[in-house]
Amino acid sequence: MLFRRLFLCALFVGLLTGLFDSAVQRWQVVPLILAAEVFEEAATPPKAEHAHADGVAHSHGPQAWAPQDGLERTAYTVLANVLNAIGSALLLMPLLAFWNRQRAGQPLALHKGYGASVRYGLLWGAAGWVCLFALPALGQPPELPGMQAAALQARQVWWTLTVACGAGGLAMLCLVQAKWRVLGLGLLALPFVIGAPQHAGSPFAGMEADVALQMQQLVARFVVATAVASALQWLLLGTLSALAVARWLSPLLNPVAPATRLEGTAS
Repeated sequence: MLFRRLFLCALFVGLLTGLFDSAVQRWQVVPLILAAEVFEEAATPPKAEHAHADGVAHSHGPQAWAPQDGLERTAYTVLANVLNAIGSALLLMPLLAFWNRQRAGQPLALHKGYGASVRYGLLWGAAGWVCLFALPALGQPPELPGMQAAALQARQVWWTLTVACGAGGLAMLCLVQAKWRVLGLGLLALPFVIGAPQHAGSPFAGMEADVALQMQQLVARFVVATAVASALQWLLLGTLSALAVARWLSPLLNPVAPATRLEGTAS
């Protein structure tokens, strides 16, 4: 019963959040990606072709599959955003429910009104944004198509370390006794002491000077746009998750105590 309700809540919250995130991306982020792809295609050398005996030109080499521009690409983007939001909700809602139960169900209890749930949901959403976007972006800013970057595996390892240290650091700063909170600051700083992997050369190698300048301007706008879109996504996700926990999960995790039921019967 509990797992089924959690899954249904995550589907509902993830669907709403994913659709909202897709709309914000379409307005804020997608135009910058499309503009960068134009520069990327202009800087990419044409593939070698030669004619066979049949007189038809052929190009060789593996070609990665990609959705067609237009409706197909938009549909895959929306699907990815919805699935990502559902997965995030499945992670966030049990944490909210556990934290709520540790406090005897008071912060997200319905009798305290929906305002308390919204407030705590915004705080948890902001924490998720800090851990999964803001901290990693300090060392590895979002990249546009056509940019050169460090090795993918090294970046993935550093991103995972940063997210783990961010979550652990925030938890220690907010949930443990004051004398141990300095360890939380140490965890937050650890990934940056190690250092994020960086590309040795220019991120715009192979582009003409004027194209590289335009790409730099696009990158500055892209970093702001993705930060805003991600922040709105996480704030909405946190709010909806907290409301769902208060409305549908907390009654299962925090049933009315026997003494309370007896008092109500006696009255």
